[in-house]
Amino acid sequence: MLALLACKPSQPTQSLQPPTSGGAPVYDVSVTAKGFEPVRVEVPPDREVVLRFTRKVADTCADAVVVQGDPVKHMLPQDKPIEVRLTSPRSGQVRFACGMDMYRGAVVVTGG
Repeated sequence: MLALLACKPSQPTQSLQPPTSGGAPVYDVSVTAKGFEPVRVEVPPDREVVLRFTRKVADTCADAVVVQGDPVKHMLPQDKPIEVRLTSPRSGQVRFACGMDMYRGAVVVTGG
């Protein structure tokens, strides 16, 4: 099993955004020259959430994202938000990474 832990835990944690039309909270994750920002997204346990990935740079290997437990490799066209829905676990984390596994991040369950 690959350990895809956040490379830079000192980066700020993503805050809760307004819900989508489906009622699930949305967390924005940008792809920059540094990789995924933020690298750690804190979410409530056992709840549907949406990760909204937006690639902001052209020159990056993170032109796609793979989310742990999701069989789909989500392509990330530049400057176009791509939403990935998932249900957070009761505890622990869900990892995500670029297709080459060079940039990594995690959805981390807090509270509960």
